Amino acid sequence: MLKHLNIENYAIIGHLDIDFHPGLNIITGETGAGKSILLGALSLLGGARADAAMIRDGENSCVIEGEFDVAPYKEDLLPVFEENDLDWEEVITVRRMITAAGKSRAFISDTPVNLSALRAVADRLVDIHSQHQTLLLAGTGFQTHLVDAVAGHLPLVASYTGHFRHLNALKTELNKVVAANEAAAKERDYLQYQLEQLLALKLKPGEVAQLEEEQNLLTYAEEIAQGLDFCVGMLTADDGPLEGGITIGARAMQQTLSKLAGRYPAAGELAARMESAYLELKDMAEECERRRDEVQIDPERLAVVSQRLDDIYTLCRKHRIDEANAEAELLRLQQELDVQLQEFDAAEERMGELRQQIAALETTAIEEAGRVTEGRRKAAPKIEKHVTKTLSELGIKGATFEVRIVPAKNGLTVTGADDVAMLFSGNAGSAPQPIEQVASGGEMSRVMLALKGLVAKSMRMPTIVFDEIDTGVSGSVADKMGAIIAGMGDSMQVLNITHLPQVASKGEHHYYVYKEASKGGGDAAAGGTHIRLLTPEERVEHIAAMLSGSAVTEAARTQARELLGRG
Repeated sequence: MLKHLNIENYAIIGHLDIDFHPGLNIITGETGAGKSILLGALSLLGGARADAAMIRDGENSCVIEGEFDVAPYKEDLLPVFEENDLDWEEVITVRRMITAAGKSRAFISDTPVNLSALRAVADRLVDIHSQHQTLLLAGTGFQTHLVDAVAGHLPLVASYTGHFRHLNALKTELNKVVAANEAAAKERDYLQYQLEQLLALKLKPGEVAQLEEEQNLLTYAEEIAQGLDFCVGMLTADDGPLEGGITIGARAMQQTLSKLAGRYPAAGELAARMESAYLELKDMAEECERRRDEVQIDPERLAVVSQRLDDIYTLCRKHRIDEANAEAELLRLQQELDVQLQEFDAAEERMGELRQQIAALETTAIEEAGRVTEGRRKAAPKIEKHVTKTLSELGIKGATFEVRIVPAKNGLTVTGADDVAMLFSGNAGSAPQPIEQVASGGEMSRVMLALKGLVAKSMRMPTIVFDEIDTGVSGSVADKMGAIIAGMGDSMQVLNITHLPQVASKGEHHYYVYKEASKGGGDAAAGGTHIRLLTPEERVEHIAAMLSGSAVTEAARTQARELLGRG
């Protein structure tokens, strides 16, 4: 339960420090005194959106801090603490700080937490019912949440919702992958055709240079052979221009010079040089003859080589590749096409993976949705019985209340496989209709009180806050509503903001909210909203004022004492 609340520089509150008690805590005050501001401060502790405009004028920051005794709720709260890496303590402090820059920081027992963790914990500490929530009763989502809370399977619904959203995300991704794959189908076929052409070419590194050399040799084979034959003839042939050939002539000159060397020393040097020339010419003759034998005149091979080169150059022209770099560019293109097609294959593989994941997740979601439906159907009669009984106690004797659960039109939804509706009729014999269409404001308040009490009890909520849930009722109905709220205080802490004396008299502790003008030249915190616990005598005066107005009569005091005596 909420033991202590401290507020610094929030809205028109300069400083507020107040203890709360178990059971029913009544909060009253004049219109505009700041009761709703207290509610806003508690909402911030619950993770509501923060804004720099919330800071009191002239201040740089505001702080809201609540101290909660959670010892009796360890079984319910410990899993939430563990999920959010928080150490368990029997008394925790929840603090929210807002700076002038609009930044917000949150702490649970001095441990910094994000808003998600703050909400996870706060949602199990305090249930705040505002007049806005009564309006929310008209929404099917809120009605569904109430049924799930009473069914006690909110964690199951949260698990299902997570799976449902993941399932939708996977389906969205699959649709995108399929659409992209279909849009690229023609491109894929074309890329595959191009790659198959390159693969069929079976181009090897260095092949083009070899083919060009071979083509050149085959093209001029006859001319090359004739030239080599002429050289061989000149070097060795008997029928050449020089009998015996140039090689024999060089040998003869070497021998002649060698004979002269004894008589003419310079001839010895010339003989040595001629010996080298002879050996070189002899080697040249043998090389020309060998090469002439290697040269083949082969028109068929020339045709094969030429066709091969033509195939290569045709692909170069098709892909706008410079023939000078044909080999390297074609091999590079082949690799690029292979990579692109692998990406298409990866898309096909991803589609297969997504379909498997979707099938598995659908099975899980359908199974969880079935369990949610079962829980709702079991909870529905309990809700109907409780609300009908409470409405009868609150003066709507012929009321009919029905929780209708039917299969959702679109199959699985974010909250399950059902459409949940709450139907109401305030008159016996009248067919129940959707509550948002037929219930008056007072009837909505009474239905909401019945539902909230049941939800808080089902969830073992430590604290519930009511903000004028008694709007639209008066007299004996207000007295009975106060009794019901007081009865809730037997099993939990209730903070009830009310304007009805019949309800206010039921509280075990009564707090009065008032606005005090700032004293000139004094502490700025002296002005703004304040709250204090009333003494028994002060309670009589305040309830009497609620009964009679500003001019409190002795009759009003007597009636106030009677109300307090009955409370």
